[in-house]
Amino acid sequence: MISSHRHFPISGLKFFLFQFTQNQHRLHRFSLTLATSLHRGHTSMARSTSPPSAQNIYHPGVDLEDFEGYTHGGFHPTLIGDTFCEGRYTVVHKLGFGGYSTIWLARDRRNQRYVSLKILTAEASRESREDEILQILAKGDSTHPGKRFVPYLLDRFSFEGPNGHHRCLVGEPAGCSLAKSKEDSTNLMFPRDAARSIAAQCFMGVSYLHANGVCHGDLHLHNLLLRVPNFDSLSADDLYKRFGKPYEAPIRRLDGKPNKPHAPPHAINCMAWNMPANEIAEPEIVISDYGTSFIISQTPSPTLHTPILYAPPEEFFNETITKPTAADIWTLGVNLYDAMGERPLFETFAWDPDDIIAEMINTLGLPPQRWWNTWAKRSEFFEADGSWVTDFRRICDPIFRRLPKRIWDMGRGDTPDTCEWDVPGGEFNALECLFRAMLSFEPTQRPTAEQLLTFEYTVKWAMPAWENQMKRSCTHSMEKR
Repeated sequence: MISSHRHFPISGLKFFLFQFTQNQHRLHRFSLTLATSLHRGHTSMARSTSPPSAQNIYHPGVDLEDFEGYTHGGFHPTLIGDTFCEGRYTVVHKLGFGGYSTIWLARDRRNQRYVSLKILTAEASRESREDEILQILAKGDSTHPGKRFVPYLLDRFSFEGPNGHHRCLVGEPAGCSLAKSKEDSTNLMFPRDAARSIAAQCFMGVSYLHANGVCHGDLHLHNLLLRVPNFDSLSADDLYKRFGKPYEAPIRRLDGKPNKPHAPPHAINCMAWNMPANEIAEPEIVISDYGTSFIISQTPSPTLHTPILYAPPEEFFNETITKPTAADIWTLGVNLYDAMGERPLFETFAWDPDDIIAEMINTLGLPPQRWWNTWAKRSEFFEADGSWVTDFRRICDPIFRRLPKRIWDMGRGDTPDTCEWDVPGGEFNALECLFRAMLSFEPTQRPTAEQLLTFEYTVKWAMPAWENQMKRSCTHSMEKR
């Protein structure tokens, strides 16, 4: 079983009233942001860079990086106006952070454009292969349709700081994550055709990763970012007028001593993109954060860093990951359900591994016998024949919902007459077949990312939505000329 260090905070209860439902989903996503190892930018509270047993030095912040990470081997203390590479890059705002990096919006004086600076912690700078992986992806087949959905490494450099030697990866700035976009929306959903398009883009992008021998290993909605229109023509002042000035939050030591040299005097809140999902008609994603990705041929027994709610079942039962691309496919399937609807696929009262296993079985049916027979907590949920126990002693009573019911519960309408999916045309059934394949318990039975592009759902609904989006984009570009 997954060890106890992967337990997570409380998420939502079951819901009854619509408004209460929305509030609970927002709470669920807030706890996800706090609990998971999220995008090493555009998110909050990821893995700490300081030892768990270390005594806290700083007053904690809210929606900010872990201040305990400002120590030897940790974050570089960065401030607005800082320059790098002999003045080439000037920091103008903050894009995000995670457990292993802070990400900044900077002005490239040489090329008169905005770039993102991902400054790794000193410790991660020694261990990360992210720049190597991005270079592999940059050299891949330029005709592959999925290449456009991976970030391009513009530059990289290293420098010395008070906390050690840091690597910095320079890329194109992206907007907020799909998770943040959903949180900021009125109905927690992208428009129907936008959701279809996102599915197609995910399949093409992950197909490109796998075709180049790279497994992402940490796919979730905080690592799927939305591209933004070019804003290189904006001055820093114009940028602040549009997106707001950087907001400073003081960093204070518990003992009252000065922060220097290891920590800055204040932290910066992340830039507010204001990209609510319900207003995004033509999304284009970027699959970001390759800090824990790996080259498949060089990693025979990889360790996944997927948030527990999205982790594949083989990880719950401590099986060696022998087919890492299949783990990516499972994780993508769970996230795709979330991206295309209003709520997560698996919902638990507490982020407990056994509760999540029960949710998997509740959704998909019985797992392979080798897992069913060795699951230590099985009797707390199920009888030997797979039926729910009558004397249920967990915190929340189970609600029986198989996969078809959960697809109806995505928020797109719960009857054939009200459903946004093309039920008469077979979209609902095709979507169920897609999810059922991606969420096969056996890793060897899951389709490859390339095979996902041939599924009925992809061919009839997802790819046409993406292609129509591209046609509209081309038309708009021609009209502006």
